[in-house]
Amino acid sequence: MSWLAVAGVSLLSGLLGALGMGAGTLLMVYLRLAAGLDQLAAQGVNLLFFLPTGGLALAAHARGGLVDWRSAGLCLAAGLPAAAAGVWLGRLAGGAWLSKGFALVLLAAGVREFCQKEPQNPAPGPHNSPGAGPE
Repeated sequence: MSWLAVAGVSLLSGLLGALGMGAGTLLMVYLRLAAGLDQLAAQGVNLLFFLPTGGLALAAHARGGLVDWRSAGLCLAAGLPAAAAGVWLGRLAGGAWLSKGFALVLLAAGVREFCQKEPQNPAPGPHNSPGAGPE
């Protein structure tokens, strides 16, 4: 594993993460395909990478009034138990099945993005509603 390549992918992942573009996906693909880590080890590195980069991006988004705190709270309330269940299921399934599942999710997301048309009127949200700003 080249440290220069790791630094480059990490830099790009951090930039994409700050933009909310799923940097973990890029990092996971690199760790699996180029660095040769197994699925569970790559997930661990990805999660550790996310903590400081996600915190920094969240602080910047919050300062800009771009966080819908109510929605974030609901997502956390549902997501935390689901994450615990996912860890349990991941250990039960093993790395090979997790890797296949990850590939299917990537494929489905790619097909959806490729086939999706731009909406005429974006859905209202904290980023584009009247009076948007810090709460």
